[in-house]
Amino acid sequence: MQTEQGISNCPQCAHQIRVDRRYVIWCDKCDWNVHPTGTDDQPLPAWRQRLEHKLADTLYRELEHGATHRPGWDAARIGAYLMSAVVLLVPVLSLLAGIALVVFYRPLWLSILLSLIPFGVAVLLRPRAYHLSSDAHIVERAQAPTLFALLDEIAAAIGTKPIVAVAVNAIPNVFFARVGWRFQPVLGLGLPLWESLRPQERVAILAHELGHGKNGDARHGWVVGTADSVLCELQATFSEEPYDQYRQDLIYARDGDTSVSLVGKLLDVTLGNAVRGYAWLLNKVDLRSSQRAEYLADRRAAEIAGSDATARALERTLLAEASYRALERAVRFEKDVAPLEAVRRAVTEVPAREIERHARVSRIRDTRVDSTHPPTYLRTKLIRARPSQHALVVLGTDQSRAIDRELAPAAEAVLKELRAQF
Repeated sequence: MQTEQGISNCPQCAHQIRVDRRYVIWCDKCDWNVHPTGTDDQPLPAWRQRLEHKLADTLYRELEHGATHRPGWDAARIGAYLMSAVVLLVPVLSLLAGIALVVFYRPLWLSILLSLIPFGVAVLLRPRAYHLSSDAHIVERAQAPTLFALLDEIAAAIGTKPIVAVAVNAIPNVFFARVGWRFQPVLGLGLPLWESLRPQERVAILAHELGHGKNGDARHGWVVGTADSVLCELQATFSEEPYDQYRQDLIYARDGDTSVSLVGKLLDVTLGNAVRGYAWLLNKVDLRSSQRAEYLADRRAAEIAGSDATARALERTLLAEASYRALERAVRFEKDVAPLEAVRRAVTEVPAREIERHARVSRIRDTRVDSTHPPTYLRTKLIRARPSQHALVVLGTDQSRAIDRELAPAAEAVLKELRAQF
């Protein structure tokens, strides 16, 4: 029972625990209530949980004792490239088949009709270049000289190409992407996460993302990345949700004729399931390579920003959703507080005990192969298990504030759109 001194006894093991009414009350001895929202609605079978824990542990052990600095060409990575090549070859073969029908098959009117099928497949499966979302605000080099000087210094230390532009948005994430058919390296800065980081932690996050550009990660390459974008587009095309309203309008216009809806459901059950299954299989085949790439990017970040800053930055990412909620509350309700200042306060006031709870949740819930990122607790453990490294690139407080001033116009535009959305 809780006492006035902020001390409580764990109902499961009777261990004394500290109480802070602002955060979840949990036991650091037996992990009681460490994840109060519970487990997944559909828990995995025991055999699959054991398999996924084993896969996560073996990959961790491999990197803990190994000297791998780049993703290797193992069977899983080769399989991912072969599966991606199939996706990319289908539109080429379909285009050639359509041309062959028009040229060699007669009568001409029938060949034109028949060629519409392979031509349609070629268009549907065509490769798509990655483009930034419409809500991203681009910051060019001339607009943020201090930020790009930092990015150039990190890129030179890593040995990768410099970033050409920075995209600012409200997503609680920082990401690296190659944009357009020229595959220009672009960095995405999500305000909630960016504002919650201390200066040297910002260096660590930036070094981690730029490390993906150096490591030759499959997901950031042309073959697997483009095939993944094609499959994502197909999943959106064949799922029912994007066209539900359109189908309903057609049904009402045709006096209740449900044939349109039945056709949509048939496509979703047949082609939709096939696309989703292939995408799921590609993700599983590429999973080990993707998780290894994250570990290696962490290692490179530790070399650039220092081990302690990198481990702390990874722990801060556990608060990314909380930082977004703080931003949302400030935009919607706290008119007398600057939204970004509210984010900084909300995250900097989080005690070490609450961060530890999030890390334990990562250990309990996220030791899964459903994500391309390994569990955060294993990532921080690997960094701290290796010899401590000093920072090669240091960001001072004044420089960090100068970067914030350079990003202020784009940040204000993002906040304005967020206010309009709410």
